[in-house]
Amino acid sequence: MRTFISIDPPAAVRHSIRRCCPQLKDLRLMTAEQLHLTLLFLGKQPHTIRDSVNRVFGELTQEPFKICLRGIGQFRSGVIWLGVDSPEPLRQLQQHLSTAMQRQGVQFEQHNFHPHLTLARSHKPLTQTQVSRFSEAFYDKEFNFTLSSVLLKKSKLHSTGAVHTTLDEWSLE
Repeated sequence: MRTFISIDPPAAVRHSIRRCCPQLKDLRLMTAEQLHLTLLFLGKQPHTIRDSVNRVFGELTQEPFKICLRGIGQFRSGVIWLGVDSPEPLRQLQQHLSTAMQRQGVQFEQHNFHPHLTLARSHKPLTQTQVSRFSEAFYDKEFNFTLSSVLLKKSKLHSTGAVHTTLDEWSLE
């Protein structure tokens, strides 16, 4: 199964973010339920991945911390995203999880961590107008919440987009 470790902002925050997204031609907006911050994309893993992740989170001693989402960006792959302001605690958590998962023998592709929340996708190259409309819609807005749990999710790809299902959740203490 295709899996990842992520953070879901609270539902009220996700719905507030989604309401700010402009409806634009050739862009598929993420639903409020799809909005998340990926810490580690584990890719295709056996069902035993849950055991490995449980062991990692059994050793985790992470206090809850504040996350501030703001600022629009884009990837050349056709993604418009909302960034994380002052992401250092998030980077430290991600690095800890990455190292711990490697110690568990879990193999996954490692990428530079760029914390963001995907807002929209396009199969075509993004236009300056599309990015500008999102920048205008999110200008001077920020979305704050306290990170209190981390999730293991599976992702199933469909023609209408990915469907994410939570497999496990761990509270931070």
